[in-house]
Amino acid sequence: MTAPWYRDLYAIGTLADARLVALRVMAAVGVPLIGGVALAHPAAGVAGGATALFVTLCDVGTTRATRVGTMLAGWIAIVAGGTLGHELATVPHGNEWVILASAMVAGWASGSQPGIAAVTRTLAVAAAAGAGMHSTDPDVLLAVAVGGASALAAAWMMWIASGLPAADNIIDWRAGVLRALAGADAGLRFTVCYAAAAAIALFAANALHVNDAYWATLVVLMVMRPEGIASLRLTLHYAVGTLAGVVAAAGVLHFVQDALALAVVATLVAASARVGLAVNPALGFMAFTISCCSSSTSS
Repeated sequence: MTAPWYRDLYAIGTLADARLVALRVMAAVGVPLIGGVALAHPAAGVAGGATALFVTLCDVGTTRATRVGTMLAGWIAIVAGGTLGHELATVPHGNEWVILASAMVAGWASGSQPGIAAVTRTLAVAAAAGAGMHSTDPDVLLAVAVGGASALAAAWMMWIASGLPAADNIIDWRAGVLRALAGADAGLRFTVCYAAAAAIALFAANALHVNDAYWATLVVLMVMRPEGIASLRLTLHYAVGTLAGVVAAAGVLHFVQDALALAVVATLVAASARVGLAVNPALGFMAFTISCCSSSTSS
């Protein structure tokens, strides 16, 4: 991977920083995920762990205040997207419509600024997950709140321990918002293709009677990018990592069936996902896939 924007976005720095990042993600994800499973609310635990992971991935900026603001925006996007998806899941074709709408927002803003792009993509992922899971566990919303708080607390503790944020991503929010509104570096063609691919993935998975069909949409939402040839290379890395993660997850599920043990495995693997993204996108997505498969199975 040679794209400098990718190195800048996911760079960690020293080995000591990598250890702190891994501990940070482990703490952020483990509190809601393992806690939810241990308290016999596995669906809520999965929702909380996923929230913590995605809020952590929204950690973009040059100052602590900016990074907290971006993570808070990602947290709000998860609540808004998940609620919208959940409420429209019972409406005829509601899944497809919410996915189309949220994916178009994410696609239009995907070339604007890393923080804004991360937040809008998180919105689309949460909407698809909310529509697909459609959980009836009343503690899911509480778990999402715990997951966001856990991610912020873990980030703050890491910043205190390291003295400085682990990454250095320059943000001009005014310029970023203007670029997002204008669909900069993405445009209508990518936006339409992005939204259509997400909806078609859901339709095809449903037509094939695949269990948890919304996962097909989540993969599309996570891997498609607007950066041309760099996007193609990155997508190939993501695809390889995802396939490898599915195979590895199948091996984990073959040997580990206990829900609490799976939650622990998912937490440990999630801790390596952020570090993996800094090394190679395939490694990051492999860890991300293993963690998601293991945690969702524990529910």
